[in-house]
Amino acid sequence: MDKKFEEMNIKEKIEAIEEVLKKDILPMLAFDGGYAEVVDVRDAQNDETHVFIRYGGACAACSSAGGATLFAIEETLRKKLNSDKIRVFPI
Repeated sequence: MDKKFEEMNIKEKIEAIEEVLKKDILPMLAFDGGYAEVVDVRDAQNDETHVFIRYGGACAACSSAGGATLFAIEETLRKKLNSDKIRVFPI
């Protein structure tokens, strides 16, 4: 990735997030019979990027979806995109 995440426009951010989701997050969720999809991505006023996801499959009813799994998704995005300004919210 040539451009820093914070320097990307919203379209580039969505593409980068989708790529990490596809390569690093969905296989982890699929192992337990679940999945997640990005519903919306917004730049917030505090320079954060807010990622809104919807769980499906086993993840939709899992008690970890709002805690440990959500934290793992957020941390994976932050690490892979080299940004601590990403927040993930389930909807």
